[in-house]
Amino acid sequence: MISNYVSRWTESDSLNLDTNMDEKKSKSTEQPPVKNPSEEEIRDDYEFVQRFHSLFNSEMFSDIVLKVGENRFHAHKFMLVTASEVFEAMLNEDRWKEANQPEVELSEDDECVFVFPDFLKYIYTGYVTLTTDTVLPILLLSDKYSVKVLHKACVDYMSRHIVETPDANRTLSWYHYAKMTASQELQERCLQFILSNFYIVQHSPDWLEIPRSEMVEFLSSSEIIIDSEYELWKELERWLVYEYNIENVEENLKEVLPLIRFSMIPPKQLLEIESSPLYINHKIIFQSQLGHAYRQHSLLCDDIKSISKSEMYRNYTNFSNYNLCVDMVMSNYNSVPKIDSKRRYDIKVPVQYLPNKVKPNNEHTLAFEIEFWPKGHFITAMLYNTYMQRQNDNTKLKISLVNSSKLNESFQAVKMEITFIIYGMKNKNRYVAYTRTATHIFKANSTKFEFESVIPITKLIEEKSSFLINGKLDAKMFLKIHPFDLKEEDTKRESSPTVIVA
Repeated sequence: MISNYVSRWTESDSLNLDTNMDEKKSKSTEQPPVKNPSEEEIRDDYEFVQRFHSLFNSEMFSDIVLKVGENRFHAHKFMLVTASEVFEAMLNEDRWKEANQPEVELSEDDECVFVFPDFLKYIYTGYVTLTTDTVLPILLLSDKYSVKVLHKACVDYMSRHIVETPDANRTLSWYHYAKMTASQELQERCLQFILSNFYIVQHSPDWLEIPRSEMVEFLSSSEIIIDSEYELWKELERWLVYEYNIENVEENLKEVLPLIRFSMIPPKQLLEIESSPLYINHKIIFQSQLGHAYRQHSLLCDDIKSISKSEMYRNYTNFSNYNLCVDMVMSNYNSVPKIDSKRRYDIKVPVQYLPNKVKPNNEHTLAFEIEFWPKGHFITAMLYNTYMQRQNDNTKLKISLVNSSKLNESFQAVKMEITFIIYGMKNKNRYVAYTRTATHIFKANSTKFEFESVIPITKLIEEKSSFLINGKLDAKMFLKIHPFDLKEEDTKRESSPTVIVA
C-alpha cells in the first residue's frame, strides 16, 4: 500500500515538475512586445493646468461657495475633495452639516484669511508663490485641510529661507510652529540658526513676543553666540518691559534672571543695571543674582585662587571683555598660496573662567596655541639641508596647551569644548553659515588636539562659495573649559558639521 502511494505521488510530482519546466521554458522564449517606432507621447501639462485655472473662483459649474472673512469664493466640490482629506470628509459625509449646504463659512485667523485665495488657487493650479510673510499662514491652512504636498513644500521653503534680513526674519515663529506640530527637521534647523545667530534673532519682529517657555529654553543654552552677556541682558530687558509682557514682569523675572550669567558682566555694567527702572522696581528679585556676581568680582581682585566657577559661559564674540574667542580671517582666500595660508594664534583663558580645581601656579591664565590650515594641511622640515614637505587637502585645526608644566599639583585634566564657525552672507546679512564642535580632555600626556577636516575644503574653493564673503574667509573659534571628572572615559568628541543655510 505504501509503495503504491509513493509510486502515485512520484508519478504525479514528476508530471507537475515537467509541466512547470515546460511553462518556464515557454515564458523564457516569449519575445517582448515590439514597440511601434512611430509611437510618441504627447503632453500638454501647461494647457491641462490652465483648463482648471480657468475654473478658479468661477461661477461656471460651481456647486459650492466658500465664505472666508468678508470674501466669497465660487468653488467646485470635485476639486476640493480630490486635493484635501478634510474637504472630502466635510463635503461627502452626512455627519458634517456642511455636506449639503450650498454655502460654507470657514473660520480662519486673520493672517490665513489674507492668503486663502493663494491657498485655494493652489488647489486648482498646483502652484503658489511663497514669501517669508505668507509661508506660515499658508502652511497653517495646508495643515488644517490636510493638503500634504503643499505642507511639505512650505516646510522645505522655510528650511531654505531661514536666513533673511533682520527686519524680515521669521525664524522664531517658524520654530514655535515646528515645536507645536512636531516637525523635527524644521525644528532642528530653526534652533541651530537661533542659537548661532542670536544677535539677528534679538532684532527680529518676533523677539518681543517670544513665549516665556521658549525664552527660558534659549537662555538656558551655553551654545548661544552673542557679543556679551550684558548685550544679552539689554535685549532681554526689552522683552521684559514690552507692553504685552509687563503685566507678568515679576513672574518672568523669577524665571529668567537665574539664567543670566551676571558674573560674566563687568562691575561697571552691573551698576548700570542697578540704575534701571526695572531693577529699582524689583530689587528683591535681583538681589541674589547680582550679589553672587559682585562676590565673584571681589574674589577675583582679592584671592584669585579661591574662585569657584559655578556658571558656564557662552560663546562670546567680544574679545576685549572675555579673551575667549579667536578671529580667523583670510582676505582673498582663493589667491593666497597654500604655503602662505597657515595661521597661528595664541589665546590665554583667564583664571576666572576655569573650574575651581584648575588653577595655574604663578599664572592667571591657561595658555593655548592654535594653528589653522584653511587651504589644506602641510608641514615643512629641514632634512640634510633640504626642505621636505608633507601635505594634504584637508583643512585642520591644532590646539596645544603650552603651559601645562606650570600648573599646580592639584591639576589633573582640563575638558575643553571647541566651537568653530564660518560666516556667510545672504540678502546683505552676515550670519553664521557653518558650525562644528568638538571636545577634548587635555592631560599631562595629552596636551595637543587635532581637529581634522574642520570644514571640507571643497566647500571653500567652489565657485560662489556660500562660506566666503566677497572672497574673504570670515571664521571664529570659541573655547569653553568645563568642570571635569577623571572618571569620564571619552577624551575626544566631535560633532557632525552643521550647515545653517547652504
